[in-house]
Amino acid sequence: MPFLRSWIKVIAILALAFFLSSEAAFAPSKVDSDRPNCSRYVQHLYMCTKELDPVCGTDGHTYGNRCIFCSKQLESKGKFTFSHYGRC
Repeated sequence: MPFLRSWIKVIAILALAFFLSSEAAFAPSKVDSDRPNCSRYVQHLYMCTKELDPVCGTDGHTYGNRCIFCSKQLESKGKFTFSHYGRC
């Protein structure tokens, strides 16, 4: 029985190590830390998908995604800018 207990401990330690190392997979990617490129939305304001990927503007409003944020920013002629990704 001691042999079985030691294998259970080894498996538990390996499972814990795998779980902790996989946490990095949930970290935000470098691409997401960049500011939205609003120039791509100039020709089609408000032609946005309904995906939820919140963007916070310096005006304190949370916009549903990059397209909506950029459309509002371009419409306001730059009265606010990008603050961060996520809710304000």
